[in-house]
Amino acid sequence: MYNYFMLIGRICTDIEIKEVGEGKKVVNLLLAVNRDFKNMDGTITTDFFRVSLWEFLADIANDCLKKGAMVGIKGRLVPKKETTANKTVITVTELVGERIVFFDSLNNPKDMTQVEKES
Repeated sequence: MYNYFMLIGRICTDIEIKEVGEGKKVVNLLLAVNRDFKNMDGTITTDFFRVSLWEFLADIANDCLKKGAMVGIKGRLVPKKETTANKTVITVTELVGERIVFFDSLNNPKDMTQVEKES
């Protein structure tokens, strides 16, 4: 079994690191991803995805990324149960990033998961 996604796109929002329960850090990105084909009317559709980056990757995103940057994000899908206002339980799929590759420098994409954690 395999749970995996890979997206390459541009960051649409300013980077904002948040601390949630017990000092854990998270950055929630909105990533714009162009489809690789044109529609019937000749335009390219852009899809938007919310991706969460936790702990070490949240720090990297906060320090190194900005709105408009092109990045590749690899990660996993996490299904979560949520209750709506009318008490209906629904399943929402969260995209959790596990690896970031910067594409702003086309000659030297940088894979930030290879950087050692500082002690």
